[in-house]
Amino acid sequence: MRLTKIVATLGPTSNTVEAIEQLAKLGVNVCRLNFSHGDYTTHGKVIENIRTVNSRGYNLGIMLDTKGPEVRTGDVEQKIVIEKGDLVLFTGKKSAKKSAMKTVVVDYDKFADDAPHARCIVIDNGAIEFRVEKIAGDNVIAKALDAGTIGSRRHINLPGAHISIPSFTTKDWNDIRFGAEQHVDFIAASFVRTGDDARKLKAFLLKNKSDAMVISKIETPLAVQNIDDIIEASDGIMVARGDLGSEVPFEDVPLIQDEIVAKCRLAAKPVIVATHMLESMIMGPTPTRAEVTDIAHAARLQADSTMLSGETANGKYPFRAVEAMIRVLVRNERIEPHYDLLVTEEHGALVSMDIARRKQALAASVLATELNADAMIVISKHGRTARAVSNCRPLTPIHAFTALPECQRQLMLIWGIIPHVIEFYDNPEKTIEVAIAMLKKQKQIKTGQRLVIVSDARAAKAQVMTIQIRQVA
Repeated sequence: MRLTKIVATLGPTSNTVEAIEQLAKLGVNVCRLNFSHGDYTTHGKVIENIRTVNSRGYNLGIMLDTKGPEVRTGDVEQKIVIEKGDLVLFTGKKSAKKSAMKTVVVDYDKFADDAPHARCIVIDNGAIEFRVEKIAGDNVIAKALDAGTIGSRRHINLPGAHISIPSFTTKDWNDIRFGAEQHVDFIAASFVRTGDDARKLKAFLLKNKSDAMVISKIETPLAVQNIDDIIEASDGIMVARGDLGSEVPFEDVPLIQDEIVAKCRLAAKPVIVATHMLESMIMGPTPTRAEVTDIAHAARLQADSTMLSGETANGKYPFRAVEAMIRVLVRNERIEPHYDLLVTEEHGALVSMDIARRKQALAASVLATELNADAMIVISKHGRTARAVSNCRPLTPIHAFTALPECQRQLMLIWGIIPHVIEFYDNPEKTIEVAIAMLKKQKQIKTGQRLVIVSDARAAKAQVMTIQIRQVA
């Protein structure tokens, strides 16, 4: 079985019921909706399509990814052709006037205030770079360091500058409210800069009666600087390497990625490695060997999930991209557990769960490994104990049982977990019996196999946390 989960972005080539079901059959776990594009009617229809597929026996999670405070170029009738060495005028919409110079209109009127603090101006995640030459009122004159073209709505980065736009725009709050109404499972928040950004989002979701998990996207140097507080405040982290690679020196991206994954592991928070994982497969049927190595590295870091963006949203080979990612993950992800890394308090005081649950999960994982158990069964109504077991990274299959369908979908993001929904009974033993019967019926376990079970048990005056060893009858 595959342990690392896959998030796939839906778009024109993959958002029909038929395409989503094919993705689910292949092994996609979470569907991402990119709210930088599309309207509520379109996104609502795609959510309906996902739920239609789920009604056929799948449990795809739904992730809403916010647009965030992006800076983009304006709309143009024809692409602007840039030659190396050209002087180009960057101007806000309010200041835009006809000029003899090639002109790029920017949808951010404080661009001239922030540009002097940037190392350069970057278009389309590095397709073209400019060096700032002069600030003239609301206009920025910059010299092209590369040749290329600039079309409509192209992304602009100002590496080194802290742009003045709030972390959440009015559009973002409206989109998140829409997501709450649609009961999406995850909100991926773009350009989170501080832990307070994640806390504000959580408060907003609570007010709007949403249980969606907050996934903070790390895309700026300020977010890297505040990473510990952001991890503490979030339900999970996405290493969004596209914008991050435009904001920091590209040679630093692997080090930052590895550090964030390690910190999330210690904090028991899920982490997604995203962007440019199989970029060549947007147009081609096979991955480059560098892309294969990149995915293998994420798998060996034991990140919870890897993500596909344009590869599945608008690429020519969305299904082959998923198949390629699965092949690489399965081949590289099975690392022998190193439980000693989780034993001491300084390495194992997990931020998101109490010490007792952590110790229970660690003991059960060690036991399952030592006994060479065939499966682990974790009875976990809200998923916290299941996530604690996953964080220990045992190679034994983890079957997590919850009473909540939304919890089941959220567990689809978590490394190594196979989530199920069952009714929970007042007598914990009855719940365990139903769980075992379900797995037998599904032929995921069979008579004579050994199980390690993490559950409560009824004692004289209370229920107590237990770890049990059983043989399937």
